[in-house]
Amino acid sequence: MVFALIWYVLVAAIFVVVGVPLVAVASCVFLVLGTLAYLRASRLALGDEALPVPVPKEGEVPAYVHYLSGPAGRDMQHLAELTVREMRELAEKTRTWIKNQFFYYGMDNYRKAVGVLVTAGVVVGALITGLVMVVVTIGALLVWGLLFVLAKGLLYTLRGVDSGLSHLRGVKLTCPACHHRVVYPAYDCPNPGCAHRHEDVRPGKYGLLRRTCACGYRMPTLLLLGSHKMTAYCPHCEAPMAEGAGTVREIVVPMLGATTAGKTRMMLALADTMTGTLAATAADGPTAGSLTRMRAALDARGDTGKTIAEDAVRAYSFNLGRRLVHIYDPPGEDFADSSRLQLRLFLRNAHAFVFVVDPFAIPDVWNSLEPQAQRDYQAIRSSQPPSYIFEQVLENLTGMGVKIAATSLAVAVTKSDLTTGLPICADLDDDVRAWLTDRVGMANMVRSIEKSFGTVRYFHTTARSTADGVDPHVRDLLKWTLGRNGVH
Repeated sequence: MVFALIWYVLVAAIFVVVGVPLVAVASCVFLVLGTLAYLRASRLALGDEALPVPVPKEGEVPAYVHYLSGPAGRDMQHLAELTVREMRELAEKTRTWIKNQFFYYGMDNYRKAVGVLVTAGVVVGALITGLVMVVVTIGALLVWGLLFVLAKGLLYTLRGVDSGLSHLRGVKLTCPACHHRVVYPAYDCPNPGCAHRHEDVRPGKYGLLRRTCACGYRMPTLLLLGSHKMTAYCPHCEAPMAEGAGTVREIVVPMLGATTAGKTRMMLALADTMTGTLAATAADGPTAGSLTRMRAALDARGDTGKTIAEDAVRAYSFNLGRRLVHIYDPPGEDFADSSRLQLRLFLRNAHAFVFVVDPFAIPDVWNSLEPQAQRDYQAIRSSQPPSYIFEQVLENLTGMGVKIAATSLAVAVTKSDLTTGLPICADLDDDVRAWLTDRVGMANMVRSIEKSFGTVRYFHTTARSTADGVDPHVRDLLKWTLGRNGVH
């Protein structure tokens, strides 16, 4: 018994002295091999077996997804799959090696005992390697999550700064064609030959500071970074936006007045004053083209032609220093039809109005004319009196929720070139307001005007150019209207 006990103690001691180090060595060797397998999988994930960059497909947003918004997670999954594959291959090779070295047919008990110890070490090493891989994976996920959170934070910070600066400067975007407020315009890719249009290039899923178009061009994502230099379009109607939209404050000025009151001629006179005296420039191609056509018609026929009563009314847009001025010239038929007037969304965004009053449409003026004069002026006389037009406008603006008291109104009694010499208009140039209230029976209209609008001023003008250029009263009207909105 004693000798047997001594024998077992001796064998146990030998097992501890020899077996434990052997198990430890086997564990360390497998851990190193497992680490090498992970590194090999990483090399393959970044090299020979790297996943292709996801290319935008037809019908999708024509831009590459930002790495942290999709490809990063896909690459991590791919790396995990390659690591599992490499570890399986390593485990199979290790199993085959152990079998051939220690458990092949005919092996003695001593060699098998060593094989048991090596196998135990490999199992322990595999467990440690698995634990290390789990820790590494969790660490990678934490790093990816942190970067994702930081990217999202930067994203919304950049958006907030961009929008905040625009708000502080009072910058808003209005489509000159469909008149909708535009949160952010769509942009065409600036790369020559690329036809892709991007609905919203702000920081997000497709980029932070830059968005990579499907053609490979890197586009700025913020107005601060120069996105406004690209060709902008309305996301609602796809019409081109005015140059400078989103970078400067807008001033929306609708023209009010009946058919044949002279709104279009007045608008053209205002445009000539801005582009001439105030050195403004047309802010888009449609404005420049329309002005050229109207001037050509005026030179050829003596008139600009009647404004067509169509559904779309595009603004005449001008860059004037740090302001973008939109002048709208709706057809006179709108002011006799509330249903049409309600569709003119630009009235909701107006900062100032110009009310064009045809003196020949005022009953007292018309009735004072001789029959021959009435026949001469019949073709250029508005069909509705200005008081009716104003009541229509006031009723619809109120119904649309427009804050009229916060806007200004320039009342322009036109055709001064034709009223000169008429007895009833003798004192018109001295005081337009007094003439309207005391001389021609428009007192109710004047009281309604001054009760409704924040500031009002009256002008006696003509849209016809003289030898000295545009009527000085038109320049006064324009400077007063723009001055009420911060242009000095």
